[in-house]
This record gives sequence, structure tokens and C-alpha cells, in this order.
Amino acid sequence: MNVICDLCGKRPGRLTDRTVVNNGVVEFHFCEECYDKIRRSGMTALEVMSQAAARLGKECPVCGFTAEDFARTFSFGCPECYEHMRKVAMPAAAAAQGAGAKHIGKVPRRRKND
Repeated sequence: MNVICDLCGKRPGRLTDRTVVNNGVVEFHFCEECYDKIRRSGMTALEVMSQAAARLGKECPVCGFTAEDFARTFSFGCPECYEHMRKVAMPAAAAAQGAGAKHIGKVPRRRKND
């Protein structure tokens, strides 16, 4: 069974960390590089993964641009940001355009199968 690292999602997760939480076991798989970073951070694997989950959808994994960066500059760091931070971009665009914004251009022709 090929398991991918739960933190980076890129390399094989060969190292397993199990933690008891609320009478249940939480299991994470890490590559050697990510596990070494966790050990050097002084945090537990559960703390690191909780922080990563909190950033999900609020940080671009490609360039590292964050929702806070977007709020400050109102622009993204790379094209991938639009996909990874869609939940940040869409409400911001709607707020910038105003509540009464609507499309008044042409409607594309429908295909025969639609």
C-alpha cells in the first residue's frame, strides 16, 4: 500500500505517528523530510497537522501566499492561488463589486445538447 505524506502530499509517507485524542487514535503518515521538520519545530505532529488544517483554503501550497496577504494587497501571488483560495476570493470580489452588481452583457449561445 502506497501512502502519501499527510503534510506535504508529495512524497511517500513511510513514518507513522499515532496520537490518542478523545479516547480514539489519530494516525498521520509522514515522509522523512516532513517528520524531521516536525521534530525540529518542537511541536507535536497533532499540533502541526491542526495548524495545517486551519490554513487549508487560506494559503496557497504553491507560492505560500495567504488570505491575509490577499486582504492586504487585494491580489494573489500566483495563478494557483485562485484555485486554492477560492473561498477567500469569491466573497472579496462580490464585496468589491457591491451587492447590486449583475451581469448585463450577452448570454452565450446554448449548445444543441443543453
